[in-house]
Amino acid sequence: MGQFIEDQIGMISGAVGPVVFVKGNDGKGIVRSKPTPSKAPASPKQQQTRNKFALMKHFTGLLYPILKECYTDFLGKDNARDAVRSYYMAQVIVQEQDAWRIAYEKVLISTGRVRAYVPVSQSRDAQQVVLHWQETTQQPFAESGDLLSVLLYAPDTEDFVFYKACTTRAAGTHTLELPEALSTLPLEVYTTFSTATETDYAYSTYLGRMV
Repeated sequence: MGQFIEDQIGMISGAVGPVVFVKGNDGKGIVRSKPTPSKAPASPKQQQTRNKFALMKHFTGLLYPILKECYTDFLGKDNARDAVRSYYMAQVIVQEQDAWRIAYEKVLISTGRVRAYVPVSQSRDAQQVVLHWQETTQQPFAESGDLLSVLLYAPDTEDFVFYKACTTRAAGTHTLELPEALSTLPLEVYTTFSTATETDYAYSTYLGRMV
């Protein structure tokens, strides 16, 4: 790494051939070798980490339009994207023998301080899913006008449907009409509430797999 002194014209920046001109933490100009990608094969541990990250990125990528809106508690991170990635890497992508899998019971589709969905019962037939829940309108952070949202996800095909703001907390029950593509598939089911303005959400509730 070399160092050079700025003149009145200003500091050079960027790459020139095999070297890069940058500004150091002290404000001085620095010349260093341009980094080159390593051609060494990944170690088994490195490859495991890459596989884990790839599965996390693929799964959260499918749901990210939902997650980025419904993560209203960033879990100590700076934004929803970092919160999602950190949580899924730590909790959702788990190792089973020599492979990574998704722990569907750990999936969070939303975070926030709204009171969570408390299930009473749920059932399905070929065309419908019927939900019943505790209204909890007398509890903190629960309002009768809070809005229910439901995610149905089919692991076999990676198809899903998101019923956004489909009814209120006070309703206590709701029937979802299934699209044809999901009518015969096992479904992972997640529910959450948001405020009426949809600016804050609850930590989502996993209702299990419906077959």
